[in-house]
Amino acid sequence: MILLAAIGGYTYYSKVSLAAQTTDESAAQTAIVRRGDLVVSASGTGTLIAQTDAVFGFEASGQVTEVYVRIGDQVEAGQLLAQLDDTLPQMDYVEAQQALLELYSAASIAAVQQEIGMAQDTEYYAREWLEYLISPEVVEAEENLAIAEQKLADAKMEAKANPSDAVEQALKEKEQAVTFLAEKLDQAWAYYENEYLFENFAEYESVGRGRNARQVLVTYIDPNTGEELPEINGPSSADIAIARNNLAQAQETIREDEIYLEVLKTGVMPEGATGAKLTTLYEAQLAVEEAKSALEVMQLSAPISGTVTSLDLNVGEQVDKDTSSVITLSQLSQPYTLEVYLDEADWTMAAQVGNKVNVTFDLLDEQIFPGTVTLVYPELSESSESALVHLIVQLDQRLSQDLPAGTGADVEVVGGGAQGVVLVPVEALHKTEDGKYVVTVNQNGQQVEREVEIGLQNETYAEVKSGLEAGEIVVTQ
Repeated sequence: MILLAAIGGYTYYSKVSLAAQTTDESAAQTAIVRRGDLVVSASGTGTLIAQTDAVFGFEASGQVTEVYVRIGDQVEAGQLLAQLDDTLPQMDYVEAQQALLELYSAASIAAVQQEIGMAQDTEYYAREWLEYLISPEVVEAEENLAIAEQKLADAKMEAKANPSDAVEQALKEKEQAVTFLAEKLDQAWAYYENEYLFENFAEYESVGRGRNARQVLVTYIDPNTGEELPEINGPSSADIAIARNNLAQAQETIREDEIYLEVLKTGVMPEGATGAKLTTLYEAQLAVEEAKSALEVMQLSAPISGTVTSLDLNVGEQVDKDTSSVITLSQLSQPYTLEVYLDEADWTMAAQVGNKVNVTFDLLDEQIFPGTVTLVYPELSESSESALVHLIVQLDQRLSQDLPAGTGADVEVVGGGAQGVVLVPVEALHKTEDGKYVVTVNQNGQQVEREVEIGLQNETYAEVKSGLEAGEIVVTQ
């Protein structure tokens, strides 16, 4: 009896209990691993925006006298949009122009020419006086040496900038010329000390009367040598310095006036030119430019081409130069640009510059337009109740019709894709504590847990890089 009971119990267990276990296992939901294409994308909303916005106003204060545009007008860069009362700036501009024109007048040119002539006379007499004081030979030798020294300085600069054998030879010749002329100057000064002073500055006194009157050289006894020497009343260092200065001033006046005259005739200001007249001319030119600028800021011109999308300006009102936002111009040129927002969870999936997008505008139902992500802002936008990924998208093609700024759109950003890869439903994936993925596989009638390597994945499927083969069955619940 005991043996029969045991055999009966085993039979029941085999047929009933195991059948129940098999029934439970078969109740688990499964899916077949397959090969296919996978696209990773994220959906969001977008708004058509201007490619460029210019918000601006007058750079001066005043009363508005004209407004030439309305909201919605298309304008070109540089086009006049509005005008302030410019009565006073216009008067200042006319006065500045008149002052400048007077400097270029025939009377002004004649006055400069006359001044040059007077300076040339002054130079002539100043040179004669200096030649008398230090001798014509010294004056000529000094001038020749100064010219040679300037040529030598120029040759040194040329040799430094463009070294060559020919330049080096020319430099040596200039150095030899300076040495030679320096010796000539020394000889001229020696002649001056030994002969010229005696011939021109020796002191004479009258002796005798009537027919016996005559001029006698005044002499003195040198206390050191006891030698009788002629009394020479030569020019002092101060006398010579004054004479040199008078000559230099006359020459500088001629130089400055000739440059100024050339500027009046040609209108070209030489670089580095100096002089009181040139300063006056420069200040007059600057006054014209400043008056012109003050007149120009009374006008409001378009800095860019675009559409007037905002206008807060009326004829007769008083505006302040600190009010810098009276007009907004928006460039809505095609291909259009969109501002797009995605869910925070899509940051790693689709928020990459260069990703392709598919755009459907609210005003153009069922038409899909391709585009490209051109900018991903580096921080999440907090402008709404939840943090969002902020993108800028550029359409890849022009639209056949124009759309207004602010047009809404549905945007799908394609984050990546793979073709002909092994796919498994995401419900079959389980993430372990160390960040790896495992699946449960039906293998030979048994459920076996297996580790897999996952690549791209979307909300439905994941790419299996290793661990599964197409055709295998995985448990999804």
